[in-house]
Amino acid sequence: MIRDETLSRRLTLVGVVLIGISLVLLARLLSFQFRMNPEIKQALEDQAKNRYQQTVEVLPKRGQIFDRNGHLLATNSFEYRIGISPNQVVDRQAVAIALAPLVGLPENRLYNLLQPNADGMFPPYVLLASRVSADVGQAIADLDVPGIIIEPLPIRIYPQGELTAQIVGFFAGSDGARASQGYYGVEGFYQTLLAGQSKRVTKSNIPLLEESQTQATRVRDGMDLILTIDRDLQYLAQEVLAGFLEEDPTATGGTILIMNPRNGEILAMANYPDFRPGDLSEDNMRYARNQAIADVYEPGSVFKVVTMALALDAGTHDLDWSYYDPGCFEAGGVAICNWDRTSHGNPDFAQVFIDSLNTGTATIYKEIGPYTVYPKLREFGIGSPTGVDLEGESPGILVEPGDSLWSEAQFLNNSYGQGVSVTPLQMLTAANAIANDGLIMQPHIVKARIDGGQVIETQPAAIRRPISEEVAHKARDIMIRVLRESNEIEFEFPGYTIAGKTGTAEIPAPYGYEPFAPGNSIASFLAFLPADDPVVSILIKLDRPWGYWGSLTAAPLAQELLERLVVLMEIPPDNLRYQLVAQGGNPFAREY
Repeated sequence: MIRDETLSRRLTLVGVVLIGISLVLLARLLSFQFRMNPEIKQALEDQAKNRYQQTVEVLPKRGQIFDRNGHLLATNSFEYRIGISPNQVVDRQAVAIALAPLVGLPENRLYNLLQPNADGMFPPYVLLASRVSADVGQAIADLDVPGIIIEPLPIRIYPQGELTAQIVGFFAGSDGARASQGYYGVEGFYQTLLAGQSKRVTKSNIPLLEESQTQATRVRDGMDLILTIDRDLQYLAQEVLAGFLEEDPTATGGTILIMNPRNGEILAMANYPDFRPGDLSEDNMRYARNQAIADVYEPGSVFKVVTMALALDAGTHDLDWSYYDPGCFEAGGVAICNWDRTSHGNPDFAQVFIDSLNTGTATIYKEIGPYTVYPKLREFGIGSPTGVDLEGESPGILVEPGDSLWSEAQFLNNSYGQGVSVTPLQMLTAANAIANDGLIMQPHIVKARIDGGQVIETQPAAIRRPISEEVAHKARDIMIRVLRESNEIEFEFPGYTIAGKTGTAEIPAPYGYEPFAPGNSIASFLAFLPADDPVVSILIKLDRPWGYWGSLTAAPLAQELLERLVVLMEIPPDNLRYQLVAQGGNPFAREY
């Protein structure tokens, strides 16, 4: 009896002690849990998250690019980044054998990547291939390997190839040297709108949880863009330009621009040499820039249309003005000579431009004075970027009084397009003021943006009025006479009234200009039609043609271009156009 009581007391005591110890341990455990060092606690939580969760970026669909008639210029496809979570892999040897040939790794190397590290922990994620093709990505998906992670990587496809490459630009994935984004042209300028907005999403590495935790992953896709470019006109311009340059033994390049002067739309913008999209080699990348907006040149005599309009608008000269032409004269320490170095007697204002007399334009500038000329040139946009919506535009070069390089000689040379540098787009935009009743419209390449179901049209905008409507019409009439009355220009286009001007510019050298010789000039031709109601303006620029003169090279090339252009654009000849108007019809029923 006594023995049983003693045993009972001892058991009770042991129980109380054990309960006490348990309570102490529980208290210590709770104390450890709630009083843990914040840094240690955060480190443990991060380790758990890294092992069982991953954060991925859900990429939006990049906007597509179309021409004005809906032809696809840039669209999307995918390559894939392949990764795996080794902690989900059961049969590592079988997975290594199946995946190795698809991701381009040796089997033993891939097998080792699936093993735990020195601490016995499996890495939460292992990159197997940075980029594989769509076919390979699908083959890997078909294996249905546990833990495999297939991330889409957008790439761009350019269905029109070289035809519109310098206009559209290109999209490049991150390669260490450049970020994953658009470059040059439309791709570069509209990078933000095309790219859309991505979203970072945390996903579980545990399959069952991943299936049950369906998170909203909606992203904002990029906008689609409809360009002002007409693919058929672009092909025409590219074909005509390449056809001429590839047959010329000295020519090194060129540009053809086609615009609507009424609204600033760029209908075609062709350059040679051209750029191959998708080829990021150093040799090809030299041509990625769009020469029509990036490369500056001295325009030569086509610039005289600006001089003509500027002088008429300044009020210092009118159509009755005339001067004595000596053929050559010295001013500012340099000789200023006509292209033929001969006197033309006493030409009037219009004859200066019909015969393209350098002495005449220099005399006009001298009489106006630099402090009137340069502000007017700025109003035409000379020396400033046009603001076109393409990446990589140059502002050109205009040296003004007060600049260290300015001189009287340079000022007079500016009157006939030397000593001043423009881009082809700047030159045509300035001349469009004459075609558009004195207004310069903002040149643009995007006609509309599509944001989901909303279509946002680009509204034409006038940016400057450098000349009055009356002056524009007087200048236009002189440009019509240039093509009709000049005996030097090889250009005939019966049935249509066209206003135009040729140009031949010497090429600057370290000390002056290159000597007169085939292949040592920049030849050009500028025109708009129908002259009395223009719906299209063109500029042709040829670098170093064998024929030297714009009147002998760019002018006949313009004739070839325009003969096909009026058919494609359905521009009726003058007599039919006047008949349609008299009958109440619209000769320009087609949207230009």
